[in-house]
Amino acid sequence: MHGHKARKGKGRDENLKSMVSKMIDKKTMENRFMRDWKKRPLAPLTPKRRKNIMAKKITAPTIQPIIGRDPGAGNEKIRIDKAYGVIQSAVSIPRDIGKAGMGMKSAGSHAKIVSVNGHTYAVGEGAGDRGRLKSSMDFSSFASPERNALMYAALAQVFDQLEITELKGAKMVIGLPVPLLEDMQQAEAVIASLKGLYGDHSFEVEGKPYHVEIVTIEALAQPVGAYLDWLYDDNIQPRAGASKAEVMVIDGGMNTLDVYALKAGRVLNTFVGGAETGVRRLLELLATNGHSIFELDEDLRSGRLKVESGALNSYLNEVLSALKTATDLKDYRRFDTVILTGGAFSGKVLGEKIKTALIQKGANPTLPANPITANVGGLWKYGMKKWAIPQ
Repeated sequence: MHGHKARKGKGRDENLKSMVSKMIDKKTMENRFMRDWKKRPLAPLTPKRRKNIMAKKITAPTIQPIIGRDPGAGNEKIRIDKAYGVIQSAVSIPRDIGKAGMGMKSAGSHAKIVSVNGHTYAVGEGAGDRGRLKSSMDFSSFASPERNALMYAALAQVFDQLEITELKGAKMVIGLPVPLLEDMQQAEAVIASLKGLYGDHSFEVEGKPYHVEIVTIEALAQPVGAYLDWLYDDNIQPRAGASKAEVMVIDGGMNTLDVYALKAGRVLNTFVGGAETGVRRLLELLATNGHSIFELDEDLRSGRLKVESGALNSYLNEVLSALKTATDLKDYRRFDTVILTGGAFSGKVLGEKIKTALIQKGANPTLPANPITANVGGLWKYGMKKWAIPQ
């Protein structure tokens, strides 16, 4: 009896060993199969096979060298591809105070430092805390070294988003204020000065080197950009019914209030005009404490500056008066829409005040997703429509 049980147990052990052996052999075979599969000879690369591979190959689209640029008195704006750069139009020459700031943080540490041709500039918010401001709202300053420093800082923002440091063969569409363009002599002088932007630009922002080569420049009225941004979608195709619409653009910037009207894409000369009645006028009404316009603008953007109702109503009356002078309109119902663009419409209080006043005059207002970048978005779309290389 005992011998029978021993033989039975021995049989179970042998069956178990056999099962384990088969499992090991199966795993070994799988490993050998994968090894041989990886070492398999590739099919010959015949012309037909090469063609099929290239047809299936997915390549990332190259960045079109098209730059939209809106050098506003409040902000310098740049658009390339889907990337935007926006920086406050404040510029200073940084002041070296030696060791006097030991152990203390700089109030202007958030300003960007731009270096070009041996010169250094602090730009954007905080620039006024790094040195005396050199910013200018004069139309003749569009090609100045200070304005170029702002352009470089905005370009650096865009380049970083696109993960590039260089752009060659760039074609630029630049927006200019309507009051400037209405003065033929001054407009010709400013447009001629923009030729200085042609060629190579090597610069550093926060110590990082960048390079851009500009080969073509074309100028448009700034409000045209907002119209084109509204007219074309992201694929640069006209929106349904938009191309035949009668549209007015009211562009409330820092320095100027521009008015521009179009009918089926053609300019309505009757309703084109502007005045130096930008947000600067409101800030001047508030500038009673020794701070500069740019410092007050920075506080207004952050919400630190509280605008008194008296000053706000006074500025609103100036805006409505400027619109009446430019258009002689009492009723805006003739327009399919009135596009409200520019920094004046980015703030809730001021923007809503102007918007409500226009609605009471029959306007059907359209507020872009971002009133500050609508102009530059459309300027870029114009360049894409004209110069883009099909991909």
